[in-house]
Amino acid sequence: MDATAIPYSTTEIAGAIEDLRSMRDLGVRWLLDRIGDNGEPAFADQHNGYYRLPWTLAFAGQREAGACVLDWIEKFTLTAEGDLQPGPPRAAWTRVAATYPLTIIAQGAWVLERYGTATTVFDTVRQLQDPESGGAYWERPEVRTDGRQLLFPTAQLGLTALTMGHVEVAEHVYSWFEALLASQPELPSRFYVGWTSSGLVTDIPDADRYNLVVDFSAPRQAFHNPGIAAAFLARYADRTGTTAASDAARDLLRLYDGATPRLFDHRESSGVCKLGFGSSMLLEAVPEPFLVHNILRMTEWYRESQSVQGAWMPRTFLRPDPQEWHAIEKTAEHVLWVSMMLVALHTYEHCTQEETTA
Repeated sequence: MDATAIPYSTTEIAGAIEDLRSMRDLGVRWLLDRIGDNGEPAFADQHNGYYRLPWTLAFAGQREAGACVLDWIEKFTLTAEGDLQPGPPRAAWTRVAATYPLTIIAQGAWVLERYGTATTVFDTVRQLQDPESGGAYWERPEVRTDGRQLLFPTAQLGLTALTMGHVEVAEHVYSWFEALLASQPELPSRFYVGWTSSGLVTDIPDADRYNLVVDFSAPRQAFHNPGIAAAFLARYADRTGTTAASDAARDLLRLYDGATPRLFDHRESSGVCKLGFGSSMLLEAVPEPFLVHNILRMTEWYRESQSVQGAWMPRTFLRPDPQEWHAIEKTAEHVLWVSMMLVALHTYEHCTQEETTA
């Protein structure tokens, strides 16, 4: 049956809301157990997988803990200029997704009302945005090769810009998305997500395939790309009233409809996690049944993939031996998306009830 035609009972939605709330609370407890009294995340001396903790904890109702982690980040992760310090804070983000942890730290600082930190970090991020295209550079300046920009860091740059009121930055990001989407040669089967000064990257070596193209017919793809793109476009449409942006978000989320049946196999396609994120952001503005279907399906996916202790592990085919610091990074992310799905579904439920009783 077409997902747009599926009726959802209040019992089904209420059950999903309860599941999401339980998963969020279990994940939050797991994270809090791995944060020191001084705000230091466990294994911070080995890997910066803690950058999302302030945003996640604030959104999930643990503002005190989020502020404590942010205080530690200000002292031990950030330079005075708002950049990542050399060593473990920066090491994993030098050649890949250079802007990603910075934009997320800025987002967390802003929602915790630490405006000075958020502004200082965002000023550094703006130096890593291509002044011509509007995309976020994949590599730091000291190791930059071809100036490529990739979708998910660019989308997060746009999301953080919207949160902080930098509409001009978000508009530049939106222009990047317009160009990227207009240049696609193989939709809906393949979605290319890289850009350089020469345009869309379609000539892709096997070593870069995961990061630069999403093949919807196969598992083990970077399925997070359409989801976070839809989240930015939905938020941009809400902020600016640009109908074309919400239409583009809907089209991107529809790409999952024709994907491999193994899309929801956690070990094969854990990148699908952001499908819930994008669907939640669009549902708040466009209450369409297929978005509810996505959230209900992703609720099941999160329930199946969460450990009994409350953690989520990263995609196992890329990290066959993931460590606990990887679980901190992934659990912080998943708690955030689960929390957003909960808010969106709860809002949808109440709006639907009001329309029924009106």
